Amino acid sequence: MEDKDTQNFERESFKEKILRQLAAGNQSLDDIEPETVFSDVQQDSNSDVNLFADRAKLGEKITEDITHDSHAISSTEIGDTALEEVLTAANSEYEQAYEPNVHNSRTSDEMTTPPEKMTDMTSQKRQTQESLKRSAKKKSKKLAGKIIASIVLILFIVGGATAYFGFRYIKSERQPYSLTDTTVKAVNIPKGSSSKDIGILLEKDKIIKNATVFKYYTKLNSFTDFKSGYYNLSPNMTLTEIAKTLQKGGTDKPVAPILGKITIPEGYTIDQMSNQISENADASKSKTPFTKDAFLKVVTDQAFIDKMKATYPDLLGDLPDKASGVKYQLEGYLFPATYEYTKNSTVTMVVEEMIAAMNQNMQPYYAKIKATSSTVNEILSIAALTEKEANNDADRRNVAQVFYNRINAGMTLGSNISILYAEGKLGQKTSLAEDAAVNTRLDSPFNLYTNLGYGPGPVTNPSLSAIKAAVEPTANNDFYFVADVTTGKVYFSETIAEHDENVKKYVNDKLSSDSTSNSHE
Repeated sequence: MEDKDTQNFERESFKEKILRQLAAGNQSLDDIEPETVFSDVQQDSNSDVNLFADRAKLGEKITEDITHDSHAISSTEIGDTALEEVLTAANSEYEQAYEPNVHNSRTSDEMTTPPEKMTDMTSQKRQTQESLKRSAKKKSKKLAGKIIASIVLILFIVGGATAYFGFRYIKSERQPYSLTDTTVKAVNIPKGSSSKDIGILLEKDKIIKNATVFKYYTKLNSFTDFKSGYYNLSPNMTLTEIAKTLQKGGTDKPVAPILGKITIPEGYTIDQMSNQISENADASKSKTPFTKDAFLKVVTDQAFIDKMKATYPDLLGDLPDKASGVKYQLEGYLFPATYEYTKNSTVTMVVEEMIAAMNQNMQPYYAKIKATSSTVNEILSIAALTEKEANNDADRRNVAQVFYNRINAGMTLGSNISILYAEGKLGQKTSLAEDAAVNTRLDSPFNLYTNLGYGPGPVTNPSLSAIKAAVEPTANNDFYFVADVTTGKVYFSETIAEHDENVKKYVNDKLSSDSTSNSHE
């Protein structure tokens, strides 16, 4: 009885051991399952191997336990059938635990895809990746091309804009500093100054806008040889005007700035000059500070005239006096030219400058005049008539000789010009009919139809050309001349008959067709 009980104990202990082993195996499966199911995709194949390794180890352990207890099994009354049932149940339980994990660890495609097809798929995948890389490279190249094109376009636009505004800037800098500022400034250019140095000085004095532009402008336009000295320059001057002024040379000392100019045309009378003295030749509609009355007061001031006679004896030594019948003693002695004036200028100074200019232009002829026993007053009287009777140098020289021929022959000069002057019409607009119908019986010392000689004095202020003609006439034997009233051409003749024919042809016949043309204006 005791032995039977011991066997039953051993039998029950074996069963319990088997169950314990199976329970331990199930526990191991529970621990492995999460790692198998939720492992990373890259570790799937390794998980399958480990799974089967665990299964093998578990089987070996069970086998060892069965072997270890084989004697106990054989001594028991458990039969082969019962043991087989137990092992079958354990195996079945094991299969149920492992099979789902094995199937879940592989995808259906991997289970069914042959190795050759897997190689093709890998190749296709590689080709696809290479194709994507090539496409990406093409897109990168296109993007780079667009970026480069955009940069080039931007540079082109910026370059064009820079050139345009640069041109506009340079063009602006070339213009006068101020078109309306006529202020004159004294600028000293030191000796040895370069165009760059001069430009800096002028920019500092606000004569020009840009020193660099001045430097390159003068260089490109071949303005060189600038001279030192003091210059009167204005902000309204152009770069060309400034450059040309600097080439002429300055003064050793500052000179008062020029405010304007007075232009006296050749052949003007003193009455005409008195109107011109108030006109500023530098600007239209601009007036000088001088008036007509002030001018006439000076030229008729005896104290001033006596002072001038003492200052310029060669010119005014035989000046006619008032009793001679002259209208103005200084008529014919004021040289026609352009005169500048400053803020310090007076009318007296301007008139004296005119007398000084006539004296300077007469200097080369004083000796010759004395050598011919003539006087300056006689020469200027012939020059004044010649100025109005002809309009070119050749005709003037011939006209002057005709006057000398008539005087030498004891004839009157017979000039309409002197009568128009006596009537106060010289310099005014007169018709050809009025000119031809002058009063040759006029009671006046300037009536050179009735009075012999040169007349009391000049009737105009002659040009240098007329003065030269009076001093150096062209020799001829003519006593008469007449000018074509339409062309101004002068026709000369020796006899009165030839002269009358020329008068009929070139004057009378044309008066009927054109009686409104101006003659001696």
